[in-house]
Amino acid sequence: MRVPTPAAFRWPSSAQQPSLPDPVVYINGGPGNPLTIYATYQARNPYAPRRDLILVDQRGSGRSEPSLCPGLDRTLLEANLAVAANGTADAMVKRRAAYITYRDQATRRGIDLKAFGTRVTVEDFEWVRQALGIERWNVYGESYGTAVAMTLVALHPEAVRSAVLDSIYPPDPVPLWSAVVSAARDAFFVHCAQDEACSASFPDLAGTYRETLDRLDRTPLIVNVPPQLQQPNDQARMTAPLFEVLVNRLLYFPTAYPTLPRIIQSVHDGDARGLGNLVASEMEAARMENRATNAAVECRDRPHFRNPLPPGANVMDRTQLYGVCEGWSELGPAPLVPIGASVPTLVLAGQFDPVARPSLSRHVAELIGRSARWIEFPLVGHNVRGFSPCGAKIAADFIDDPRQAPDTSCADRRPPIRFVSKAQIP
Repeated sequence: MRVPTPAAFRWPSSAQQPSLPDPVVYINGGPGNPLTIYATYQARNPYAPRRDLILVDQRGSGRSEPSLCPGLDRTLLEANLAVAANGTADAMVKRRAAYITYRDQATRRGIDLKAFGTRVTVEDFEWVRQALGIERWNVYGESYGTAVAMTLVALHPEAVRSAVLDSIYPPDPVPLWSAVVSAARDAFFVHCAQDEACSASFPDLAGTYRETLDRLDRTPLIVNVPPQLQQPNDQARMTAPLFEVLVNRLLYFPTAYPTLPRIIQSVHDGDARGLGNLVASEMEAARMENRATNAAVECRDRPHFRNPLPPGANVMDRTQLYGVCEGWSELGPAPLVPIGASVPTLVLAGQFDPVARPSLSRHVAELIGRSARWIEFPLVGHNVRGFSPCGAKIAADFIDDPRQAPDTSCADRRPPIRFVSKAQIP
């Protein structure tokens, strides 16, 4: 059997030489997203300027070896898009067949699918730490990376000086993603209703959104897309499920919030201008993800993905791995929450996070216990540090002195969202 191995990169501190002895290891989301290709960007935006930064491409992603399914990721992406577009039984069957093709191809290449999962990833990180001669490090996990970070703290607390959990990836039992996303979207709509400028231009944004889905259900909107998407006649059909996926994706990014109500209103009114570039941008991001690795990890970690779609599931849940993981490989050991750990831990939560609502991340902090501090950041979605200078400063201050309670006053001073008004729609 071929044993997958991670790729690691160490970037020296630019603010202090020699660097302080406890570096920061950043664990990114996914699973399946590359990391070291963004090393220059990461180093220019340090997590703790006086410390070295360690970046690791997890098994099956980025520069790690071997690549699990060369050439099949596009097939998996197209299969997922087909499910998102209409969710028919035929699309679901074809999607599952694409994943089975991947599984069988990986097995024929001698890759042991039991060699994946969060527990395995943690031991890879521990191997990297020892190989680099690091006694202790500061662990920064984002999104799925928080699952790795928490498990690492639970299994190797002596090696962790501090831990930052940015935008929790919920531990089991995981609520239906559609329910979490709907709650985040509703929170955004409530904020619009309470904002003078947004409510003046879009007095019933929630109702407009529901009407938009109803209209797209009856008559999909034809969207002009850039040629690189390789669609017939450079056009795509914006169905209700696809629009729902698009809106939910935009909730991740506070930079999209000012124009989100206008986008909903424009599509409601049958105006698709500018929508193609937005679709292209999201497609470009989706192409960077390794869905094969994602399945390899999630099918080992999450037993509920071996089950069929639960009652009440919608388009967001159909794009998850329900029913795909059955017969994948043996279920692996579950990710851990470091309950009662003494490692100082900072938990960052965004108000509109579509992956874990603030109440859920707060519950995780409570499970960890007295060593954990939880902070909610208004008007932020997923990845607090990336979209909140305040969050980045609080995290850096915490890493510098994890025993000192950080000054969190800036979290409540975020500038308001400057919504683009309906009158500004050309």
